[in-house]
Amino acid sequence: MTDAPAAFSHWEVQPRSIRLSAGDFEQRVPLSLRGDVDTPVFASSNPEVAEIGPDGVIRCGWTIGNAVLMVWRSSARDSLRHVLVEVRDPSWFADHPDFASGATVFLSGMVVNALNTSGVGNALIEFRRSETGPAAFQTFANAYGGFELSVPEGFYYVEVTAPGYIAWHGWVNADPNTSGDIQIVLSPELDGQVARIVLQWGLNPRDLDSHLTGPTPSGGRFHVFYSHTIENEAAELDVDDTSSYGPETITIHRLIPGVYRYAVHDYTNRNANPSTGLAQSGASVKVFLNDGREQTFTAPNAPGTVWTVFEIDGATGTVTPVNAMSYQSQPANVGM
Repeated sequence: MTDAPAAFSHWEVQPRSIRLSAGDFEQRVPLSLRGDVDTPVFASSNPEVAEIGPDGVIRCGWTIGNAVLMVWRSSARDSLRHVLVEVRDPSWFADHPDFASGATVFLSGMVVNALNTSGVGNALIEFRRSETGPAAFQTFANAYGGFELSVPEGFYYVEVTAPGYIAWHGWVNADPNTSGDIQIVLSPELDGQVARIVLQWGLNPRDLDSHLTGPTPSGGRFHVFYSHTIENEAAELDVDDTSSYGPETITIHRLIPGVYRYAVHDYTNRNANPSTGLAQSGASVKVFLNDGREQTFTAPNAPGTVWTVFEIDGATGTVTPVNAMSYQSQPANVGM
């Protein structure tokens, strides 16, 4: 009598289950095969979520979903192991009881109209863990535009919507040490206008000014800013703020061929050189176009009292970022 060898000897693959957060970059997880393994064969039930090559490395993370990976110990495919891959939205981990951590942060703020700074009542405010994830927390502004809510500390992608207004999107840091009142500026939907430009910033400097220059039909250039608030049929300064935070709003009513240039001037520090007040102001500019496009710019971390933000081609409507800092003490010369 002789001992017959076992038909299938022991072998295993690790890990058998993988759960990870979706992101902008490919994530790679190598499988470990132990025991009697000859020439392993790999296959994925859902390559859109998780791929696996002959090297046994899982590539995933770009698409939310599930996949089952199948691993055979040899080309004969005589024994099979499974590996479950789950790719979740980041909010799944942040809000799951097993992973949630951090202090609760109380937030309050106002939703205001970009054209007159009046409160926008009943706006819906949604906090997300990612730009495409589901709403983790939400509330409505009261009739005067004020809102309050408490959320776990962390970064949130916030969307604010109200009938008749362009949706507002931006990141908010809910930090128990630094969070204060939040000002959300909603632009009314464009109705025949070409574009609207909204400037916001922090406590300092107290006075930042919006400047728009552009071509005139006679061949000259107009300059809309606080001392010339409207250029007939071309553009106007809707809101001028001189006491921190903004908004400052400019609406463009029409374009003609030529270069339109938008710039932000640090009026408070206009006579200082060097100056980093504008760079440290937290200034951001949103430009909304009548075709639905939207762009957001943030002040460069560079010294200067003038931030030339972008230019618009009056013939095509193309917005070209500039994001250059320079010095200018005379407001009348900004953007010219």
